[in-house]
Amino acid sequence: MAKIRVQRGRLYINGTFPKKTGQPGTEQTSITLQLDDSPAGWKAAEKWLKKIERELHNESFDWADYRRTTKGTKSKTWLEAIRTLRRKKVELGRVTPSTWEVNYWGTLKLMPLQSVVTTESIAEELGQYQRDQYTYKKCFGLFRHIAKISEVDFPEVPVPTYSQKSTSTSVPSEDEIIEWVLGSGPAYQWCFGMMATFGLRPHECDYCRVIDHNGLMLVQVDDQTKTGFRTVIPQEKEWIKLFNLQHRVDRPPSERVAERRDATSVWLNHRRLKQKIQWKPYALRHAYAGRLWRNGGSELTVFDAAQLMGHSSKIHIDTYRAWIDPNKIAASALAAIDRNQIKVREHLLQTLQQD
Repeated sequence: MAKIRVQRGRLYINGTFPKKTGQPGTEQTSITLQLDDSPAGWKAAEKWLKKIERELHNESFDWADYRRTTKGTKSKTWLEAIRTLRRKKVELGRVTPSTWEVNYWGTLKLMPLQSVVTTESIAEELGQYQRDQYTYKKCFGLFRHIAKISEVDFPEVPVPTYSQKSTSTSVPSEDEIIEWVLGSGPAYQWCFGMMATFGLRPHECDYCRVIDHNGLMLVQVDDQTKTGFRTVIPQEKEWIKLFNLQHRVDRPPSERVAERRDATSVWLNHRRLKQKIQWKPYALRHAYAGRLWRNGGSELTVFDAAQLMGHSSKIHIDTYRAWIDPNKIAASALAAIDRNQIKVREHLLQTLQQD
């Protein structure tokens, strides 16, 4: 049984259809009609409905006849749509070039740039994330622009539930982290340990390299990651040896899922569930951020903390405000002003003495 449905001023036909993959069986889905919610639109939609119901009854329904409803008329590739979006954002002065590079391009460059934008491809890209993740919320907003530029319908997907207030201060303690990482097994220990010690995102474990700085192990995250190149310091230096982080251990080839950019996150999450760990892998990164502010005290600036975490200052404050003591920031600012005034006075005194 199929029926016409209205969503955001557009008409769809909902019903039980043969699977799009061609496999046996049916699925609940919808067909986008490219029709507005208007008397003329309804009249046309009713004709489509009768045709579809007749084909379903006769078992002659073929998805190929309806692909055009989701392909778009301009057939823009992702790269073309992204370039158009950049022109609208940067050239019109709505965002700065640096903001575009960090907050937009860092995410959009991971899309299938040479593929044509379709309703299905947008849904597929969003499907790689959970609706309570910040990245899902971010992509949800960006892809709305991409869909409009490409003249395709935005897919019927769940709305984001991520809230900046949802980042909880409830993170594992140092002892719990050690037990978690060491109990994960050799194949997982390196990734868990890198997240805990250097605050990496799961996928950054695949795109980083270790460097030596005066005997101290640092980590450089590659430019092809979510927020680009950065150098990261360890919080608990003793964890480097404890977790054997000097010796890289990549995921076994059989464990790789090349089609998914969040493969490492999924892989690690499966392991922590088997370990019966209550926190998601990202909690290791959140705990790093908390220790960063605890250990940095009033000497740590929001800018420096954000750079280490691979954030903009705004995102860092919004995400980790629970750990950021405004009094410490104020004290740091006052100390910086005092130091600068001392330098100014010293310079002025030297100038007077020379005269």
